Amino acid sequence: MPNMTDRPNLVTKIIQAILTSSTAFSITPGTGGGSVFTITPPHKLRLMTAQGTNVTGGTELSATGYTAGGNTMGATAFGAPSAGVATNSNSVSWTAGAAWSAVVAIEIWDTSGTPQRLLQGAITSVTLANGNTLTFPVASISADASAW
Repeated sequence: MPNMTDRPNLVTKIIQAILTSSTAFSITPGTGGGSVFTITPPHKLRLMTAQGTNVTGGTELSATGYTAGGNTMGATAFGAPSAGVATNSNSVSWTAGAAWSAVVAIEIWDTSGTPQRLLQGAITSVTLANGNTLTFPVASISADASAW
């Protein structure tokens, strides 16, 4: 069976809708049923000490200087995608108030009443000493839907 995904068109539009909107929006299921899925920006970046999977969340960092639930990625978290790949629009950082456990993954969540995990991925392990800062500069996080 041929591959029926139109990456430059459909995938780019889907990832753009999910990651670049600065206002809440809902995805309504078609005739197949299911519940309405509402995504509420701003998105938040969370640091994880154990990576989750595509179906379960990881273990969020708990440390001095880190706010549970993560830091905002700004009103528009990602720039417009190109060929299904979008990168973060704003820098996100934390300063350790004590030594931190190794951070091995990140997750991106919305800010709805019951926050929803949108993306997850591994990073090179980072351990911070008291007073050190961990920064994710602009364009350092890629949301890649090009292989969908």
